[in-house]
Amino acid sequence: MHVLIANDDGIFAPGIRALSKAVAAAGHRVTVFAPDAQRSAAGHSFSITKPLHARPVEYDGIRAFSVDGTPADCVRLGLYLLRDDPVDFVLAGINNGANRGAAILYSGTVAAAMEGSLCGVQGLAVSLCSHLDRDYEEAAALGVRAMEWAADHPLPRGEIYNLNVPYGGKIRGVRPATVSNEYIFPPDYNPDGAGGYVLANEQDALPETDPNSDLNLTRAGYASMSVLTWNLLSATPVPDLRGLTPELEEE
Repeated sequence: MHVLIANDDGIFAPGIRALSKAVAAAGHRVTVFAPDAQRSAAGHSFSITKPLHARPVEYDGIRAFSVDGTPADCVRLGLYLLRDDPVDFVLAGINNGANRGAAILYSGTVAAAMEGSLCGVQGLAVSLCSHLDRDYEEAAALGVRAMEWAADHPLPRGEIYNLNVPYGGKIRGVRPATVSNEYIFPPDYNPDGAGGYVLANEQDALPETDPNSDLNLTRAGYASMSVLTWNLLSATPVPDLRGLTPELEEE
């Protein structure tokens, strides 16, 4: 397969380099399009009027381009520039830290995979549940296996697989996961002493009791696999709207 790899931690982050090497070593053709700087929590933002530049960089013998845009920009621009050499799969990661629960809304890594799917290419996001620069080798190996499995189990357009890999101890396997309540906490900031405010450390999440949530599975030593979609429509029905604009209602 021709695999486009992106992330949100920046093109020279250790996670994406480990993943790119592992995918190439597995016999796939790799092209990297990744941000030229840290873009964590960029969400699914992308550039509309700002010109984007893709500059080739030295990258362990792998074709790679540094992009002055968001993770979604990287994938969209990469797919455009590679239109004469089509991409078969968009792989995002390895993210430095988990992308579980509500974090998926903020994650540029998840957005990169989703952008691929919105453009009609299968996508998978891979994250390591550690915020320190750790050994990514085991997560990279699992990411390659998950990508190859996902290619054989394609999802509808606008849906992606989201893999969170536990850190520390032996991985007990991969399990299907629901999305947890993690990262649902009140806003909290610390004054920086110069009139500004810096986001405080995350507080405790809401109680999470589902043993099959991405949070509890990774805490139990399993890698969690969820299916995510762009469609944020709630299952909660809209209440009766007849009282909203009664003067416009037909008799």
